[in-house]
Amino acid sequence: MDVCLETVLDSIEDAILSIDDGAAILFLNDAAGRLFGCVPSHVIGQPVSRYPRISEAVGQLRMDEMSAAGQPAKSIRRFSCPRFGGGDPVPMEATVSHSIVEGRKLVTAVLRDVTFQQQMERAVYEARKTQALGSLASGIAHDFNNVLAAVLSQIDLAMYSPEFPPSLREHLVHAQTSARRGAELVSKLQAFSRQNKPVLGPLDLSDVVEQIVFMLRRSIDPKVVVQSAKPAEKLWLVTADSGQIMQALLNLGINARDAMPKGGMLSFSAENVRFTSDEVQGSRKAGDFVRLSVRDTGLGMPPDVVSRIFEPYFTTKDQSRGPGLGLSITAAMVAEHSGWMEVESQLGRGSVFSIYLPRSQDAVPKRAAAPVLETNALEGKEQILVVDDEELVRMVTKAVLAYRGYRVIEAVDGEDAVAKYSADSANIGLVLMDLHMPKLNGHEALVRIREINPGVRAILLSGGLQEADGRLAEMEHVAFLQKPFENQELLRVVRQLLDSI
Repeated sequence: MDVCLETVLDSIEDAILSIDDGAAILFLNDAAGRLFGCVPSHVIGQPVSRYPRISEAVGQLRMDEMSAAGQPAKSIRRFSCPRFGGGDPVPMEATVSHSIVEGRKLVTAVLRDVTFQQQMERAVYEARKTQALGSLASGIAHDFNNVLAAVLSQIDLAMYSPEFPPSLREHLVHAQTSARRGAELVSKLQAFSRQNKPVLGPLDLSDVVEQIVFMLRRSIDPKVVVQSAKPAEKLWLVTADSGQIMQALLNLGINARDAMPKGGMLSFSAENVRFTSDEVQGSRKAGDFVRLSVRDTGLGMPPDVVSRIFEPYFTTKDQSRGPGLGLSITAAMVAEHSGWMEVESQLGRGSVFSIYLPRSQDAVPKRAAAPVLETNALEGKEQILVVDDEELVRMVTKAVLAYRGYRVIEAVDGEDAVAKYSADSANIGLVLMDLHMPKLNGHEALVRIREINPGVRAILLSGGLQEADGRLAEMEHVAFLQKPFENQELLRVVRQLLDSI
């Protein structure tokens, strides 16, 4: 072979192997030598059968099956090549070409290591699966919140009815409390599965730890005891997205569970810490931080695993349980919050994963201020268009508003809402509309209605969003309510918008 051409082929990362119709090795480049554990110059001209690793690859690729009638042919195949020195087989993609040179039949295989490609394929699959689960959870949460909205509104109507027997009030209070707890649980699931951009704000991590412990106690093997330690002092606030911090802690909790196949103790704690400039090392910074710690009594890890634990695609688990992205994603989330992670572990003695988040400069968590109105100021005579594809929600909302004196007309979807508003826009003082509907969603229907009356007052409702869409924030005279809501809250927002005219 020409020396220049051989040098070029030896510089290629892909392995190249050629054999003739007598199963003799014609060429091996340096990459193929490394793959098969041999020196190319020593094997060229020798029978394939003398080299078991090469012989196995030739057999898997059927290189010894020459094309019919000596016609050229090419195919792409995947196979597993034994790793030189032992270990798991190397996944390879081979392009096999048949050719005829000076009447001699030749077969050449170009072999490419596709380990990284397969890891990426698994990562994409896991990402799509997670996205699909998030969409499913969001849809279920929306429907469940519609049910809870109807339940809470009916309970409220019953409790404040003049004919309601006082002896039954305690039972309804218990039912109301249970429904509210269900709404809180749905809200926590929505915060975890939310896929929109992070919403940063002052956050008390005590609340987040409490929510994660609540969720894990009800979702993992009871052989794993989940507990939390009360902070020795009131925690400083951090600036964070509650959904992302919940997801980070949940990832750590699930990893800890997997490290305790026979059961054990999973502990969450949070504390204020302060580092001086003398204590700065590695990722650690000087300043005030809140440390979240997740401790398990599981199998533990050796130092070589600890040093690589946050690398993408690195995992000590079976590949069928995921591509090894959980901890790297968790570390990335923490880094987005200007924090870092540390891990301590010993074989047989468990592990401690710690998240450090910088102290917020805000003194108190930001909460939306509810409009203050007296109960007797919540009544009205205006006409309101109630739009929802759920008949039960329309029925209950109509009852709540009618009880306070409002006149209600109904629409079953976005198109119906536009038609009803167009027919009677002069007499409709307010539109109360669900965001998630067939034909036209709430936002699309509102845009159409605003073409009829740019000054329309509207309240948009949703059982699936955590906060108003950015497009809604730009609209004047538009409010947003998350389902389920209290009847008094709905009436206050209705009255506030109507009085803003």
